[in-house]
Amino acid sequence: MDFLKKIFGKEGNAAVTPDEPTEPIVPVPIPPLINLLFDLEKKKGVPLTETEVIEIRDGAVCMTMRISMREQLAAQRGYADIDLENPWPEWQIVHLTMEDRLND
Repeated sequence: MDFLKKIFGKEGNAAVTPDEPTEPIVPVPIPPLINLLFDLEKKKGVPLTETEVIEIRDGAVCMTMRISMREQLAAQRGYADIDLENPWPEWQIVHLTMEDRLND
């Protein structure tokens, strides 16, 4: 039992009991979707289309993690990734922001 307590922080089964709050688990692209989009657009040489952004999002390798872990990961790298539910509008904002920075 000491072994389980060391691993899970409590004795026995590590499953969450009904009284404990649960934190949602979400898919997180690895590498970040924003990096994939920038890299593929650079290779293409012209802006990505909405269809391409959706296809890249759909084909991205993801791992699942708790939301708090996703936020810690974003804080460590210094930026949040694009929302998987709204990749096209968010890509447009990020893309315009980066163009403005590159042109300054």
